[in-house]
Amino acid sequence: MGGSRKIQGEDAPAPEVGSLVRRPAVVVRRRVLDGLRDAGFGDVLPAHLGVFQYPGPDGQRPGVLAVRTQASKQAMNHLLHQLEAQGYLVRVTHPRDRRTRIIRLTDRGWGAAEAIDRVVDEIDKEWRVALGEATYSQLLRGLVALEVHLDRVDQTTA
Repeated sequence: MGGSRKIQGEDAPAPEVGSLVRRPAVVVRRRVLDGLRDAGFGDVLPAHLGVFQYPGPDGQRPGVLAVRTQASKQAMNHLLHQLEAQGYLVRVTHPRDRRTRIIRLTDRGWGAAEAIDRVVDEIDKEWRVALGEATYSQLLRGLVALEVHLDRVDQTTA
């Protein structure tokens, strides 16, 4: 395990990338849920976080969210129904295509999104200090490039 992956300039093998991104993702998820609870949004469940993930659901079609979260359309519609019943969002007719529905956040939904942003900003600042500016910027550039790649892959499979 890990024998073929090496960090440039290092002799020891590196862990798999999937292993290295898993723990930070778990930490972010836990802290976001704690922050939502502390801000009065304790009814947001872990499964709901995919709906709120960057860039957020407002103005999006349910199918786009399903692709982004790797969920079935049925599963995404179930999550959206739950969040709609809890007052976080509404599904409305698209203004330019009457056959399509889009998501609009309510005031409660925007409040939850702002609570998530506050937690993510705190984590961002902590990790920037922990890694140092140069390493943090390099990590950020790499992850943005990976996100662009994944968006392209998602568009070809949607």
